[in-house]
Amino acid sequence: MAITERVPPETRLDLALLHARMLDIVEAAGSVALEDFVPGGETRAEVQYKDGHSPVTSADLAVDAFLAREFAAITDIAYHSEERPQSWRGATETAFVVDPIDGTRNFISGGDVWCVVVGIVEAGRSVAGVIHIPARGITLSAYRGGGVFLGRKRLGARKPENQIATATGPKSSIEHLSRLLGYPLRPQAAIPALAHRLIAPVLGEVDVALSRPGGHDWDIAAAQAILAESGGLLLDIEGNIPHLALAGEKHPALVALPTGFAEKIRPLLLTSGA
Repeated sequence: MAITERVPPETRLDLALLHARMLDIVEAAGSVALEDFVPGGETRAEVQYKDGHSPVTSADLAVDAFLAREFAAITDIAYHSEERPQSWRGATETAFVVDPIDGTRNFISGGDVWCVVVGIVEAGRSVAGVIHIPARGITLSAYRGGGVFLGRKRLGARKPENQIATATGPKSSIEHLSRLLGYPLRPQAAIPALAHRLIAPVLGEVDVALSRPGGHDWDIAAAQAILAESGGLLLDIEGNIPHLALAGEKHPALVALPTGFAEKIRPLLLTSGA
């Protein structure tokens, strides 16, 4: 039985309504993952390895099955998941874009930064996103025109800092951005789950977040919506806004910029030739 009522057909893209339903479903999916999570210890889930030696656990698959079932029960929007290669068919329709557990290695070892990630993509851009961090009890979400929510509480606009001071991500990327800014950024602790890392500026954990090349649509779709609604921006390292084609391709290195700095830093990226 679905945990939420079906969205009426005439309101299938009512983002406020979908956002409310997504929150309930994604947080329930987090509870599914927690059944196999051991804080500070090895997961109870079965661990296997995909091509490229990327791990996938029985918990990833259980969360994926749960999300697919619950979303199908409320709407006919397509479902695109990391764990379903057959869904990587290109952005021909509006779709949920899902990473059942982002940061699987962190989940396996009992870390607390892994997350359940769901975005809604339309015409190559994310229009809604939910990132739930079950081990920390944190849910950050947003939808186009609706703002950013921590749990069920809408966040007010953050006052921009005087300058970016701290960064998380690869050392080489932090050094590159430091050169563009003309002063050194202070590296902060790594956040291995990419979706969580990219929203760290919105959570106030760090000023700017960067990634290596290789992120996929399911890693970044939710973060793109959350950053946009917060007044920030998700860009590739050359200053371009990522296009989400839902075809399984990899993105170049990325930078998540906080409120007040996107339009200042984007020209530096566009002209850096990085």
